[in-house]
Amino acid sequence: MKMTVAYSKKIGLPDYGSLGATCGLEVELPEPDPHAAAGAFERAARAAFAACARAVQDELDRRRETGAVARSDDRRARRRRPATDPQLRALRAACDRRRLDLAGVVSERFGVDDPEALSVVEASRLIAELRTPTQAPRRNSSLVPPTRLQPGGGRP
Repeated sequence: MKMTVAYSKKIGLPDYGSLGATCGLEVELPEPDPHAAAGAFERAARAAFAACARAVQDELDRRRETGAVARSDDRRARRRRPATDPQLRALRAACDRRRLDLAGVVSERFGVDDPEALSVVEASRLIAELRTPTQAPRRNSSLVPPTRLQPGGGRP
């Protein structure tokens, strides 16, 4: 007679993550003896489940101790791709065209000191805003006022 047992455990981690482990055992049992003590099968099943539970817990503990589980901040940092060089060039060019202080815009808008600290998503949003002719960045106290040109190319 064969007995198959399985034990699985999953634990929640910050930022909607999880860590899980599963153990499965197949145990060959002797044919039941009518003269054997009652409950032998139940004891074997409990022992197999207990062995699986210990193995699963040991695996979860090992993965936590060895750093196999990324910390919340580590995962966030990995998911946050930095702005690309072409994006940074586009931001500089757009700000130059509008005579804006790029460092001031990103500082006020995103709370970072340097355009290189922007993420790909943040840089994309800002590029789109700067390319829209009638829309300036949301916070504009760092904006340098534009200089108007006269129709002949001269300044007023």
